[in-house]
Amino acid sequence: MTTATPGGHAEAGERWVMDQQIAERIRQGWRAELAAPGAFRGPGRHVQLRPEHDPAPARWVGVVALGDSSCVSLPPRASAWLQDLQRRDLDADLTDPAAVARMIGPVEAFLGPAILAFLDPTAVEVGEDPRGTSVPAGHESVQHLAATCGPQDAQESGILAVDSPLAVCLVAGRVVAASGYQVWHGQLGHLSVLVDPAFRGRGLGKAVAARAVGQVVDAGLVPQWRARSTLVASRQIARTLGFVELGRQATYKLASPQ
Repeated sequence: MTTATPGGHAEAGERWVMDQQIAERIRQGWRAELAAPGAFRGPGRHVQLRPEHDPAPARWVGVVALGDSSCVSLPPRASAWLQDLQRRDLDADLTDPAAVARMIGPVEAFLGPAILAFLDPTAVEVGEDPRGTSVPAGHESVQHLAATCGPQDAQESGILAVDSPLAVCLVAGRVVAASGYQVWHGQLGHLSVLVDPAFRGRGLGKAVAARAVGQVVDAGLVPQWRARSTLVASRQIARTLGFVELGRQATYKLASPQ
């Protein structure tokens, strides 16, 4: 199995500029994911109404920021907000709950914010790891790991949605760490990592993630890592692998009309 070794990464707070071709692939992947062809074309905020047939639940708003550009996806019947958000407080970060409360008002639920981090595949050295073990997507051993970690951790990791083979770590014949990825629109390899709570803090997450990153790079994709901003351990793993935090994401549910 292949494994990835970073060729170097930016320290926290250091200004880092992604290669422009890689940056455009990231933007293309997110335009396709959000069905927003006009988004991320330059600095500023792009606001759109989701189509009526969109599967997202009613009253939910999605916000993705990449660098100095952002996209806000509103429910189909929230047209009253469209022009307002296109013109008002354009520097406000709508992945920040405080900014949302000030500009939109009370919300019923808020998911995030999450950090979006990316790795330049040209800066990754991919080699063979003879110790590597992998299992197919959806393997029962990974399902057992997800059950051990509980529904919240399993859902947040996205491990059961992975469509690639998974890099795993075995202890006494049992999978205690796993990592794989989903292909996003032929551009991004969206990574998932999950470690048994009893085996966290031992470097197993980094080990399996490095092997999954190698798979992403081998597939010709840009590695993407998403972690809730409060998940310090997950963000630290990404940094040690060379990922750079370039975006944020949040989703929130508008309060019911009175």
